[in-house]
Amino acid sequence: MHTHMRKISRFDLFRLYLRSFFVQAGWTYERMISLGFVWILIPLAKKLFSSEKEQRDFLKRHLLSFNANPYLASYALGAVTKLEETKTPPQQIVRFKDLLRGPLGALGDNLIWQNLRPALLILGLILTFRFGVYGALSFFLIFNLQQVYLRARGIVKGYALGFRVSSDLTCGYLQNVTKWSGRMGAVLLGILIVLSYGHLTQLKSWGRSIQLVIQPPQPEKIVLLSLFILLSFLALKRNKNPNYTLLILLAFFLVIKAVVGQI
Repeated sequence: MHTHMRKISRFDLFRLYLRSFFVQAGWTYERMISLGFVWILIPLAKKLFSSEKEQRDFLKRHLLSFNANPYLASYALGAVTKLEETKTPPQQIVRFKDLLRGPLGALGDNLIWQNLRPALLILGLILTFRFGVYGALSFFLIFNLQQVYLRARGIVKGYALGFRVSSDLTCGYLQNVTKWSGRMGAVLLGILIVLSYGHLTQLKSWGRSIQLVIQPPQPEKIVLLSLFILLSFLALKRNKNPNYTLLILLAFFLVIKAVVGQI
């Protein structure tokens, strides 16, 4: 029988949030991120259970194989914290975690790896043309700010919703970020193509330093950029895969280049 269980405080959730940045520190092929998941929950086990046997049982059931996108794994952490606090039967918790694997993995891969990161990377390249190394640093700053927010959102929403955490995974916010980051990536790629093609007129190297001298885009390239943006929006408005859309548009303009020879 369970002993008395104390309530989870905001400080406890904050500790989980800080430790969530190390969720992949113990990654293995057999158990995926479960080792890091258990390490994050160690303070929770000590807070909720007074006997060593209950703490061991708690850690063992969360050591079962589990995987999720590292930026969205905090949703599972928050939900599990709520369920353990309310004395939900362990079998239900294990089953619930297993059901979360697919949504947290698929949504995270689509949001982060396929849409948001490519778009922010292209933005960083564009800013590099204008601000040099500070443009590259801006990519790392913006990309890491979004993961800081996603981890915090997962802890808070997961703890608040418990079994209903999937309702936040299908909410407008995450869906809109996925959709608009894909569209933004298409537009930014067009800008990058126009800015980078034929504008690097000098590349001088002095030891380890490199200087890029960039000319402003020509009027015909501005027209090309506008056309690329228009076609990007028309294609993505039909919810087509952004990666295929970008490849098709890029191939289209390469054909124009080969035929006209003046792009």
